[in-house]
Amino acid sequence: MDHTLHHDAPPNAPEELRVSLGELEKAPAATPAPGVPKPLFIAVAALAVVLGALLALLCFFDRDYRHNMALMNADQEFMRQELEQANTDLTAAQEKLAQAQNELTQAQETIDTLKEYSIAAPDGTLPEYTQLYPDFYAPAWEGETIAGGNVCCLTFDDGPSANTDRVLQILDRYGVKATFFIVGNSAASAASQERMRKIVGAGHTIAMHSWSHNYNTVYASVESFLDEFSSLYQYIHEVTGVYPSVFRFPGGSINGYNRGVYQEIIAEMTRRGFVYFDWNASAQDATATPRPAWDIAADCLKGVGKDLSVVLCHDSAARATTVEALPAVIEGYQNAGYTFSALHPGVRPVTFGYPKIQ
Repeated sequence: MDHTLHHDAPPNAPEELRVSLGELEKAPAATPAPGVPKPLFIAVAALAVVLGALLALLCFFDRDYRHNMALMNADQEFMRQELEQANTDLTAAQEKLAQAQNELTQAQETIDTLKEYSIAAPDGTLPEYTQLYPDFYAPAWEGETIAGGNVCCLTFDDGPSANTDRVLQILDRYGVKATFFIVGNSAASAASQERMRKIVGAGHTIAMHSWSHNYNTVYASVESFLDEFSSLYQYIHEVTGVYPSVFRFPGGSINGYNRGVYQEIIAEMTRRGFVYFDWNASAQDATATPRPAWDIAADCLKGVGKDLSVVLCHDSAARATTVEALPAVIEGYQNAGYTFSALHPGVRPVTFGYPKIQ
């Protein structure tokens, strides 16, 4: 009898059971259960782990890359905006510098002109005529400025006369404002005084052209010039209630009669605040015999093409053909795209050039 079997078998176990346990002990080892990891499975699992880790790293680096690119783009946009602003600031600074240089140049030119045409003596002493006529100073101007832009300024010298009435009617018909340079001798009658008031009432500029229009008297000296213009200044105010601030030299600012005094006259009248105007287009109507109206109109229209055209005409008693030419002159400038303005201190002066002093 097998003692092992008897020893290991539970007591009182049936015989069949004891035999079966013995057989089991003698049977070979059992094959491992299915599902236990194999080497290939382990390798695949390891590879999957590695790939997962790599994918996680790629996702991390991709997110970091996108973040860095967004920051870089933001920096580039900021730098672009800063560069544009810097360029804008530089352009503005250059414009301001150019403007400052231009103002400095103009100031220097003014200083040079004042030095050249100064009325003061080398020791700074002013002439005695600066003390004359203390009420003869131009009123302050606070109106518009006109520097050009296809503007025509019609001017009429030597009136008023009966022709002034006709001129005013034509100007009114076309809605044009003009300037009348009054001569005192022509304005002495009651009728002429009424014409002066009509000039002012219609919105035109009434200006000074001397009292006598006698060149020998007007240009005898600076004192004589001041006497003539001061008298006319006060007379215009008495008749119209307006103090004029614009004047024109008889014969223009530079002529054969004022060669020795025009510099001092300009300096003194400018010091007193008055503005003078010459012309850059002319009716050429100051002739011994009247010129045909079409010739006058053609000469007046020679100012077309200038940015600011100041046209010299006359409305004295002998200038009937000038009046006849006036509608064609106005329409000619209108057709050329010009607007009209009366002269005033805000209009850029049109003056003759000064010869250099030797």
